[in-house]
Amino acid sequence: MDGEKASPSRKSAVRGSSFQTASMNRFHPFLEGFAFLLSRRRQVRPGSSHPHILVIRRNRLGDMICTLPLLHALRHYFPEAHIAVACDPPGAPAARACRAVNGVIVLEPGWNRQISLLSHAARLQGYDQVIAAKGGFDRRLAILARLSNGTMRIGFEPQTDYASAYYTHPVALSENPETEHQIDTQLRLLGPLGIDPRPFTTNLSLDIPPAAREFAAAILARPPFIQHRRFMLINLSSTSSLKFGDEDFLALTGLILKATSLAVGFVAAPHDQPKAREFAAHFPPERVTAIATPGPLELAALLESALILVTPEGGAAHLAAAAGAPALVLWSEGPFEKWRSRAKNHSFIRAELSKKISADRVWRELQPCVISVE
Repeated sequence: MDGEKASPSRKSAVRGSSFQTASMNRFHPFLEGFAFLLSRRRQVRPGSSHPHILVIRRNRLGDMICTLPLLHALRHYFPEAHIAVACDPPGAPAARACRAVNGVIVLEPGWNRQISLLSHAARLQGYDQVIAAKGGFDRRLAILARLSNGTMRIGFEPQTDYASAYYTHPVALSENPETEHQIDTQLRLLGPLGIDPRPFTTNLSLDIPPAAREFAAAILARPPFIQHRRFMLINLSSTSSLKFGDEDFLALTGLILKATSLAVGFVAAPHDQPKAREFAAHFPPERVTAIATPGPLELAALLESALILVTPEGGAAHLAAAAGAPALVLWSEGPFEKWRSRAKNHSFIRAELSKKISADRVWRELQPCVISVE
């Protein structure tokens, strides 16, 4: 009300907004100048009568898989469009395996962030719509989107009550960012295009290439899988602090071997594959082995035949959801509703505050799945 004294928090918010606006006012001319120079590299793309759409999705494999529903929705509503994805190397295999995508631009890391940003932006010219796909505001991503010079640029902004320096169509952030799933958050970026996202919220489909299926078939034709009708996979890798230690993985495997006739395959990210081999050496080779998957699509091909995957939360869990494979996901930390793998055949064990997840607890959760098939 007029004459009412502003609260300290309100004063702080006003100061923060004013500082941000002043800072952007100083930065804006430089951003626009670089954008203008890059616009002179704009390409005339073949098939220009159809829209050319670019989705920029940085970060890891799980982030890209959470972006698949957005890509499938774009393809459904723009069947003749050329849809490209610009992504970091970990997300590229999933982007290439998405049937909605025509091309993938891999944004390789460079020795200098600023130079890399300009180098990346130079490769992103000539698109009609550019969507910065992330569950929140990221300034580096926003700058990259602006430097793309897309005619229509869509992305999240912390505030939408003033003109965006980055986006022609800024989208307001979720009021509940920790409880809205990343898939649902990213689908809200379709709003400026007039697309109803609801039919696409669980479309995680990937086209696994023949080479990946051939790899899986070769693995399953060797011991221990050739001797055992059913098998399960245990993923050892996690991108977050895991409350399930090496000794717990070994203890769980021992329980599985004792109570079932299943074969067990240890899988891991490349840097953890020596550990997978070390773990496998603790057990009889006619029951347990380590599988060095060259990439995520080879793992997806194996998951199609696996009884279940036991995995920490992360890329492997999201990959299992995309492959339609059952999974038991070990959740150690982070916003569960925001990042859980989106699959009806996934179950979760969440660590209690400051406590580890025990091997016995995981085994109890596994029993209904693995014992029932014996």
